[in-house]
Amino acid sequence: MRKVVKRFSFIAAFALMAFLQSCGENPYFDESYSFDDTSWDKGDTAVFKVEVEDTLTRRDFILSLRTSKDYLYSNLWIYIMITAPDGTTSKVAQKIPMARPNGSWIGKVSGTIVESNLRFDSKAFPIKGEYVFEMVNATQQESITDVLDIGLRVE
Repeated sequence: MRKVVKRFSFIAAFALMAFLQSCGENPYFDESYSFDDTSWDKGDTAVFKVEVEDTLTRRDFILSLRTSKDYLYSNLWIYIMITAPDGTTSKVAQKIPMARPNGSWIGKVSGTIVESNLRFDSKAFPIKGEYVFEMVNATQQESITDVLDIGLRVE
């Protein structure tokens, strides 16, 4: 009888693990870049290198920005420069909304941290190889304070 119970427990545990693993897909790429002293200076460039083998699957490109609740602005403008494996480049200005007109945060608030996510593109990579994403502060200020990190997620 004990063998039957042990066998049933093992099978149930294995089935539960398999079920939980199938609940969510892992992202294709997910990294973040942290800023020294919670300040994004004009000279700071967040660099992400994405190795691509699959050129058929459509991917969602998501920015994540974590700030403190002391962040002073309702948005943040950044430049995203992308260099493809063949050396071609593109540059786009992107606004990350942070707060509503009434001052309430748009992103998830946890303690003193606000995390804002923005899907900025959805497409397949056109060619195989390494893509380099560079993100820089596109504001007029030399330094933006209360910025913890910025991330790139490709799903």
